Amino acid sequence: MTKYEGTIILKETGRESTVEELQTLISAEIDTAGGKVGEFNTVGQKDFARVANRKNPDGYYLEVTFEGDPAATGELKKRLLKLKDVFRVFFTKPA
Repeated sequence: MTKYEGTIILKETGRESTVEELQTLISAEIDTAGGKVGEFNTVGQKDFARVANRKNPDGYYLEVTFEGDPAATGELKKRLLKLKDVFRVFFTKPA
């Protein structure tokens, strides 16, 4: 198992679920992928430096630490992006 830090940006405009509900969904997706969730850190709402879509000028940032199989992270990212309120997903390995 490899340790990862994930940054997940939630849509602010038209979001249907609360942050707590989304944390539960994200934890369930990580568990389904065979990973182990560490802790969540809510960074909060931030404006984007470069607005790719005028409908989404800002986002709500969540950070999560987890352990998982490197082969499963690509599929996990795809599954998280299918969640309706998720805008972007980034995974990095801590140094």
